[in-house]
Amino acid sequence: MLSPTGIPGFDDVFKGLPKAGLVILAGGPGVGKTIFSASYLYHGATRYQEPGLYVSLAESRQEFYENMTVLGMDFERLETYGLFSFMELPTLMESSGMMFSRIMEEAEKVGAKRLVIDSMTALAQSVKSTEELRTFLHTLLLNFVKKVSCTAILIEEIPRGIETLGRGVEEFVASAVIELEQQIHNERSTRVIKIPKLRGGRLERKQALFTLDRGFKVFSYKPVRELKPVERYRPLPQPAKGFSTGMAYLNELLGGYPEGATIFFEMNPDIEHRETVPIFANVLADFIHKGKPAIIMPLTGFTSDELKTILKLYGFSEDEYASLLRIFVNKELAQECKLPYVLSFDPDNVAESIGITEEELRKESGYFPVKLINLDQIALAQEPSETLHLINHEIGKTKACGGLLVIVSRRLFEQLAEDVGSLADMHFKIERLLNVPVIYGLKPPTPILAMEIDYSKGYPQAVLTPII
Repeated sequence: MLSPTGIPGFDDVFKGLPKAGLVILAGGPGVGKTIFSASYLYHGATRYQEPGLYVSLAESRQEFYENMTVLGMDFERLETYGLFSFMELPTLMESSGMMFSRIMEEAEKVGAKRLVIDSMTALAQSVKSTEELRTFLHTLLLNFVKKVSCTAILIEEIPRGIETLGRGVEEFVASAVIELEQQIHNERSTRVIKIPKLRGGRLERKQALFTLDRGFKVFSYKPVRELKPVERYRPLPQPAKGFSTGMAYLNELLGGYPEGATIFFEMNPDIEHRETVPIFANVLADFIHKGKPAIIMPLTGFTSDELKTILKLYGFSEDEYASLLRIFVNKELAQECKLPYVLSFDPDNVAESIGITEEELRKESGYFPVKLINLDQIALAQEPSETLHLINHEIGKTKACGGLLVIVSRRLFEQLAEDVGSLADMHFKIERLLNVPVIYGLKPPTPILAMEIDYSKGYPQAVLTPII
């Protein structure tokens, strides 16, 4: 039987941990074992009123409290309510039996439903033989946790270059094994949580991305849901210079998109069109909210109904769209939409269409429009060399007018994408890691940012979290 951990995202992916079982938490130095264990105890106390005991053979009480307070976990307050106890245990005692007895006594004293021993590696050093360790794990600790209905996490250190756990007996006795790893993806650090063993539950997924940013969080895939308008679009605070990215964390990280800049996004084929809405549409909505025009050339991947739904999400009137927005789509979709600002894309006249539309919007509004250009679709309509010439012209015009140009590609034409990436002021990659959409900057370089979509305001907002 599995019980919820309360750790953000963990239960969504793995459904919990075995109740009254032994859990081995393994990993190398600095992967997040202590933060995971502390989160397990903290959320158990605050969400489920389950008392917890942390047994430390290395870290002092003061160090633990100070480190966890920085992450928003106030264990000192929990201790005053009788929901937590910290036990400093010296590694050198007269006998292993005495050490084990003290742990059990303290756990019974506080009525612990969650127990962490940090670390099992240090504890095992006081055990004379593998057989004695097996006896402790199976006879003493396992029987104890079942008797008092307490789930115990045993932290196991895995030195670099070593793949086996401890003495090789722990994982066979345990009800679950959790492994935390740091991996490298495109020269950037990622963190992966794996569960190779879980009794009492069916693992649909055995691994997921996680971060230690502001605590331990596992990222679970959540499909884009059907949206309903709630309120008019409200832009994020405007950066001191330039334009909003439409994403709060990216604004904070980069200071927004510079005036006159060209932004290039590469997307993997497994990224859904609807997942990109808060990345691109919110930038356009920011312009429209301020009475500035926007052009999309051409829009693909959406049906007429989907396009109309997205347009309604932002709360703008049809008059605002008619005066400030131009969306170029294929002829059939334009006929289905029957909207004055949704125009038929003419593949034989791309440059002229952009130029005429841009000038009309500029005269009506007084502002140079933001432009979202689908690189692949334009390159399919003409020679890649012509497309590169067009893009180079648009980049120069955008820089001269202090506007903003956003270019999107799924790398259908690899050399063209390479050339545009070299010309752009900012270059981002959007892909999927362990079923989670992620964004990271190639120019300027950024850490990998997991993307979740917030629907609380009706329109989608991209929430980015660094994998650190």
